[in-house]
Amino acid sequence: MEYSKTTIAIAVILFGALTYTLYKMLGFGSNQFPVDGKTILITGASEGMGRSAAIQLAQKGANVVIVSRSPPKLEAALELIKAAAADPSKQRFHYISADLTNPEDADRILDEATKWNNGVAPDTVWCCAGYCHPGYFIDVPIQTLREQMDTVYWTAAYTAHATLRRWLKPVSLGETQVASPPRHIIFTASTLSFFTVTGYGPYSPPKAAMRNLSDVLVQEIEMYNGARRAKDANAPATDVKIHIVFPMGISSPGFENEQKLKPDLTHIMEEADKPQQPDEVAAIAIKGLERGDFQIITNTIGQLMRTSSLGASPRNNFFLDTASSWLINIACLFIIPDLTGKAFKFGKKNGIPATKP
Repeated sequence: MEYSKTTIAIAVILFGALTYTLYKMLGFGSNQFPVDGKTILITGASEGMGRSAAIQLAQKGANVVIVSRSPPKLEAALELIKAAAADPSKQRFHYISADLTNPEDADRILDEATKWNNGVAPDTVWCCAGYCHPGYFIDVPIQTLREQMDTVYWTAAYTAHATLRRWLKPVSLGETQVASPPRHIIFTASTLSFFTVTGYGPYSPPKAAMRNLSDVLVQEIEMYNGARRAKDANAPATDVKIHIVFPMGISSPGFENEQKLKPDLTHIMEEADKPQQPDEVAAIAIKGLERGDFQIITNTIGQLMRTSSLGASPRNNFFLDTASSWLINIACLFIIPDLTGKAFKFGKKNGIPATKP
């Protein structure tokens, strides 16, 4: 049997794409996120996923600076991080108390971390600060809506802005730069950025704004990366990498409080969502960073949610992401009517929901 050149070409492309997909999924390839001896600043790291990430990065040899509002929680977290150090004689750890809804505090933590790090800015900044306040949109006070945008989106935006202004020193065309490893900014969003449900009106929009910011920066940063290339193409200057993590529910003190605030309808719609442990989420996120992924998902359902709305976002893996997007977009023909139907039936049976205090 003879095959056309087009058929053979398609088969070669599919085979190559599948091979590359398996290669990446099985963890082969160089580590794109080496942290041994690097300094990593993590916001919102006094508990939950941020603290777990700090502990695991300390186990890999990183120097870690943690940031949150509460000094007592920071002190307790720092003891756990120190105890996890791969080499306590070489690694260093520090905490900074700050309210990152204030842009001046974002500048302050970068200045303090740089001074503590012997005048060198952190190699990685991971934005984990924020909390979720669910509720029906019109039942939640305007002040709460503003606070959600401040604590979820603006804490990350202020921190990234302060960081990038320190990393991206202007460079003249053709100016030679000293080669050094890539730096990383990591945002922590939510799968609600892609696929939200009733009850997250206060929380989903700020997370979606964070996702959009990461999409902008992953393009925009290449202008600076290009301008910072050395005259010698074989000796690249520092590149900056953007990443964003999309967990689903994470078991934590904050999640327990969130459960109390959720409307009954939200609980019904989230029956299939089983929260993950902070350690599990942090480990999956770090693995994704080591693979070099731009968007990092922490479970299979989240992966399907992500590919339902990729839009202009860069693909982690064009073969896997494309196949997944076809699957989930067909599934959405049934999922969306089901969710809206549940909301309609709930209202018909229970009437207008009472506002929770």
